[in-house]
Amino acid sequence: MTSFMLRRVFQRGFSRTNFPHAIQRQIIQEDKLISSKKQNNSPTIVDDPLQHDDYFNVRSMVTLEDLFKNRAHYGHVTGMRNPWISQYIYGHRLDVDIIDLDKTLPMLHSALNFLAHIAYRQGIILFLTRYPAHVPLVERAARDCGEYAHCRKWDYPFTNTQELFGYDIRLPDVCIFTHTLSPPNQLHPAISDSNKLLIPTVALCDTDCNPNIITYPIPSNDDTPKLIEFYLTLFQQAIMAGKEKRREKDSFNQ
Repeated sequence: MTSFMLRRVFQRGFSRTNFPHAIQRQIIQEDKLISSKKQNNSPTIVDDPLQHDDYFNVRSMVTLEDLFKNRAHYGHVTGMRNPWISQYIYGHRLDVDIIDLDKTLPMLHSALNFLAHIAYRQGIILFLTRYPAHVPLVERAARDCGEYAHCRKWDYPFTNTQELFGYDIRLPDVCIFTHTLSPPNQLHPAISDSNKLLIPTVALCDTDCNPNIITYPIPSNDDTPKLIEFYLTLFQQAIMAGKEKRREKDSFNQ
């Protein structure tokens, strides 16, 4: 009998005269607990995250009501609609497209789950934006979760590393865009570079965007600063959830 088990028994207040029976009861209780966890299929820190649909519990971070309250359903005027986004549009009102949030929510959950997995595997996450109103929000979100942000003119650092830095650099494992179109209404060049180098992308796609060029598109309004801050908070929570699970696993293995 290990000293660890004896210590646990004595800490629970059992006397020395009846500790064999107490140990038996303790073992039975622990066996029942383990069996219950297996039946419920609840994830633990020693499980493989890829074996669970929602290992990081990202589905509890946001609901359909949250998206509606933050006006994620507002699109652009119908004349600006990109044909490839039509499948995510519920309808239009006063010539303004309305995004179908029933389709947005599961796609947002998939994006958050992917970010959590990247953070869990200690990947590099890069936030990008070119809208001046989004810059302080993006930089703060990246700093708070210990990741990186690029909010300036794109000098093609992914495909031009030798000329810019004089040596090869490690590229990000995923890029997060708060919008896909940069002023004046042109595709953000980092999206093209990411696709060339097979770097996954997560992006908010308004009704004037093409979601097919994004790995994890999120059909949504991408103009309102309050909504952008809401999404950045979700991205940050997912990243921190992945990092926290990694710390738990590392401490468990030590």
